[in-house]
Amino acid sequence: MTAEMSWADHPDRERQPLTPDRIRKQEFSRTPLGRRGYSEDEVRSFLYRVAEDVAAGDKEKADLRAYVDRLKQWYKEHGISAEPAGPQQQALSVDAINILSRAQQTADVQIAEAEDYARRILGEARQQYEMILTEAQRQAEEAADQAVGAYRSRGGEHGGEAEELERQIAYLRTFADVTRVQLRAVLAGLAEEVDKLGHIPDQDNQVLQSFSHAHR
Repeated sequence: MTAEMSWADHPDRERQPLTPDRIRKQEFSRTPLGRRGYSEDEVRSFLYRVAEDVAAGDKEKADLRAYVDRLKQWYKEHGISAEPAGPQQQALSVDAINILSRAQQTADVQIAEAEDYARRILGEARQQYEMILTEAQRQAEEAADQAVGAYRSRGGEHGGEAEELERQIAYLRTFADVTRVQLRAVLAGLAEEVDKLGHIPDQDNQVLQSFSHAHR
């Protein structure tokens, strides 16, 4: 018996994966006196171990093949070549990354500017709206007072309810006219400002064109 332990001397808790060297050097106990050959139980157990490790290796290879196939499919769906990139392709990849990085930075800056611009537009619109209401109320009050004065200057009997009705009619008509005219002007200005938010600067187009050329 050599220094290599016999198969029966390996407890299950110390089980190690089989290697070609371990298989070549594996020794078995001799059968008892009167019989020739190795222990049948040890040989059978060892063969089971070989079969298990081979099956495990086959499963691992199958899993790896499936993983590679999934990667290839993902590359195909995203229009990316799965072949190793040559020097020229690697240079293009670096250029593409730089272009995308600049495009992302430009987009981030423009988004921040657009958000700030939109907040300023809303703030100005709110202020203009309040000014319009204040001015409309002022003009409506003047129109109501004028309507009451005109009503009182007319001859005949005067009633409190009729006078109040004249006031309300003049107030509402003037308030509606003033707010309608001024709000239309404000909305037209806002529409023009909002259109500016959808404008793409020329530098963005240049970045996108550069990225397109890099992938041709």
